[in-house]
Amino acid sequence: MKLSIVGITGRMGQEVSKLLKSDEVVGGISSGTTEEEFEKVIKNSSVAVDFSTPAISIKAAGYCAKHNIPLVCGTTGFSEEEFEQLKSFAEHTPILYASNFSIGIFLVSKLIRMSEKVLDDFDVSIIDRHHNKKKDKPSGTTLFLASQLEKTPQIVSLRVGGVSGDHICSFTGEDEEVTISHRSFSRRVFASGAVRCAFWLVSQKNGFYFLEDYLSAKK
Repeated sequence: MKLSIVGITGRMGQEVSKLLKSDEVVGGISSGTTEEEFEKVIKNSSVAVDFSTPAISIKAAGYCAKHNIPLVCGTTGFSEEEFEQLKSFAEHTPILYASNFSIGIFLVSKLIRMSEKVLDDFDVSIIDRHHNKKKDKPSGTTLFLASQLEKTPQIVSLRVGGVSGDHICSFTGEDEEVTISHRSFSRRVFASGAVRCAFWLVSQKNGFYFLEDYLSAKK
């Protein structure tokens, strides 16, 4: 297995790099990588792991599709048009997308769906807290959690200090409140999840996958 890391100079790219042995990384891609080197790194890898920006992710997906290299993408902040473009490349190579690779967040998504059915007359809100360098607001994870609900939740996004990621979903009634929360202690949980998905994705058929597909297959 040879992995290429798209966004290797970023916080998440560095975390992915720390988890791998030197002979498992074929190369890294950053915003300063030339087009020629970009394609060469992708072409020579078994699978690419991407934590970059939407523009770079789209470019990586294009090269992965061209050379039939699986892609695990954890980039957030896509517009609807960009996300549809990303999905279109899955016709030519396996692509797995997740805004959050934590199994805990996947469990939270299940719990809030169940809670909404029982607490159907409660107001729903989501608070997300991340480090002050994070660009997208709300976070991709918050948008994912919101998409699991029938109601549109009130959302508050805070960008403070070095917080890795807190997500708090509250169901508030007149006399009581139910809160479901998830806190990540480090970015390693996201990086390790992405690497596990990468090793799984190399044996999958062309198509667009989500974290749920990986978790379901591992049961």
